[in-house]
Amino acid sequence: MKPKRKRCKECNELFIPYNSLQKVCGVDCALKYNKKKVKADKAKIDKLHKENKERLSLATVLGYTKTRVHQYIRQRDEGKPCISCGAPYKKDFDAGHFYSAAKFTAIKFDLDNIHGQCIQCNRFNEGNFEMYSLRLPNRIGVQAYENLVKRAETSIKFVKKWTRTELKQIQKQIREL
Repeated sequence: MKPKRKRCKECNELFIPYNSLQKVCGVDCALKYNKKKVKADKAKIDKLHKENKERLSLATVLGYTKTRVHQYIRQRDEGKPCISCGAPYKKDFDAGHFYSAAKFTAIKFDLDNIHGQCIQCNRFNEGNFEMYSLRLPNRIGVQAYENLVKRAETSIKFVKKWTRTELKQIQKQIREL
């Protein structure tokens, strides 16, 4: 039985295929067709990747933001001693909050509220708040400290519900820093 002729997907010419899966008439058309197909597949994958990023849950975006902010704090405070006890810098320092991130949700990502803190103070001494409060004005300045206290006083009155837009804006600001 003689094979049926097909139209080439690239040049639109009629040809007799060697097998039923052949889509193009020759090597030149195969190379061109493959380039177009790869480009189309890449565009499709990029589109799916973008859609997947947009579908991330708010909790996931919140987690990414927290991670990025804490990484920035560790870089910013590299070489500085623990904000609470003055222990020399170590690579495993935490990003410790002066005002608790759980209670003061509106200033959770405030860079004046977060500083490099040793694991002992942050995790085992509940932030060592007394020493943190004594050393914080020296680190950020008295005016910035007073402004932080004011922001905290207003923050405690309500629970901040973060939006994706706000979180992405914070991530963008951190990248720029």
